[in-house]
Amino acid sequence: MNKLSRSILVAMFSLALVACGGEALVVQDEVEELDTVRQGMTWDEFLTHIYQEPETGVYIVDGDTPIANEKKLREFYELHVKQGQLIIHQNGGLDAKWNDSQKKNLTYCVSYGFGNRYDQVVQAMAAATGAWEAVADVKFVHRADQDSGCTSSNSNVVFDVNPVNVSGQYLARAFFPDQTRSTRNVLIDSTAFGSSNPSLTGILRHELGHTLGFRHEHTRPESGTCFEDRDWRPLTTYDSESVMHYPQCNGTGDWSLTLTERDASGAASLYGAPSPDAPAEPPSGGGETGDTGESERVVEQLSGSVAKRESKSFGPFEVEPGTLFDVAMTGSGDPDLYVRFGSEPSTSTYDCRPYLAGANETCSLSVPVGKTTAYVMVRGYSAASFELQVVYTRTAPVDDAPTPLSATFGGTLNRNQSARHGPLPVVPGSTFTVTMSGSGDPDLYVRFGAQPTRSAFDCRPYLDGAAETCSVRVPAGQGNAYLMVHGYRASTYSLAVRYLAP
Repeated sequence: MNKLSRSILVAMFSLALVACGGEALVVQDEVEELDTVRQGMTWDEFLTHIYQEPETGVYIVDGDTPIANEKKLREFYELHVKQGQLIIHQNGGLDAKWNDSQKKNLTYCVSYGFGNRYDQVVQAMAAATGAWEAVADVKFVHRADQDSGCTSSNSNVVFDVNPVNVSGQYLARAFFPDQTRSTRNVLIDSTAFGSSNPSLTGILRHELGHTLGFRHEHTRPESGTCFEDRDWRPLTTYDSESVMHYPQCNGTGDWSLTLTERDASGAASLYGAPSPDAPAEPPSGGGETGDTGESERVVEQLSGSVAKRESKSFGPFEVEPGTLFDVAMTGSGDPDLYVRFGSEPSTSTYDCRPYLAGANETCSLSVPVGKTTAYVMVRGYSAASFELQVVYTRTAPVDDAPTPLSATFGGTLNRNQSARHGPLPVVPGSTFTVTMSGSGDPDLYVRFGAQPTRSAFDCRPYLDGAAETCSVRVPAGQGNAYLMVHGYRASTYSLAVRYLAP
């Protein structure tokens, strides 16, 4: 069994075979097509080999690999096809897996859109999830109360199970654990219901392997064919009978698609041995936290702008393991959102990167065990402005609480004239918020430790008009904050400052 490395350029993987009377209709032709697409080719040539689902707009590469949008498809092409490279998926270099809290509450709904096949799907899902629960410490939970609203936007479940009509391009497809909610779907084509070998339960056993993070076994070199990429970590020795191995790719298993002993061993090595009587872990990091107070939920509003390929970083945010860290971005242009725990994210290392077209992106993550800081980065795919809402849980200190203060400043500026205010004494790690209003087009600058300039600052929204806000974390080692307002053109301004003083 193979384990998927964490960042995936695709939305999900599928069982790419079409069966009729127990026979696979797409075998050798599909393998030859995969080899063709891997050769270096132009973008237009590449597109001629790509199938796009008419209902979802999702692109399918490598015969069975969905990619969510054209932006991600072009990245896939640039990284892995343009120069003829092997197809290697990367997403921060970490395993794609559920954490100890998530793995015990993998909730799903089944759409009433299946019609008279609804009960069949419910039963097949129950049998398929039970097979994985019997070999690993995971728990799938059918939320029947959510079935009437079972869509990709239903945030009350981890994933949805829905019908799809792709005319036999695949029987079903699923997702990997690090995908965003909108792409966490198990989709079943109508052709899957006419298959007896594999059965619907067998198909779903395979697909649910993907939802736990497991790759196709036949991508290993031992298979000798059907190579996909090298982005995996082995959990066991090669298993040609694995539930994750296509039989037509030199597999020795049959079309029942059942779990083998090595499948069970690999799943247990990743998620632990099954413990059906053990309660799910509570949403906490475990261990003692020291002399701290009660947890508090914090909401921060941030904003800014980036040029193409420019990045702006925020954090660290002090977080509690096991709690949710939510970031919602809106704005204009095409900024890309990155989140990482423990260290600042980069374009190649992160825990969440939706990478969608436009400015509307969301990351909702459970803080991993052992992590107490979170970082956010926004990078301009094109020139963009953005607003962030960051919601998280932190532990409030009990003693020596700093004093919350407020201050106001105001003035009038000519074009290219600047006014400075401060210093204001601040507490490292606290939030420093400045809200500006007025007329004309004044620009707000904030800096810690020294007066800001037009080229040296910690926050500069740089928006049209006078409505600008800076809400930033005071860096470690800094005890003073400074403000500057510069007239992009003749302006009046008022500043409202909220901060914690020692």
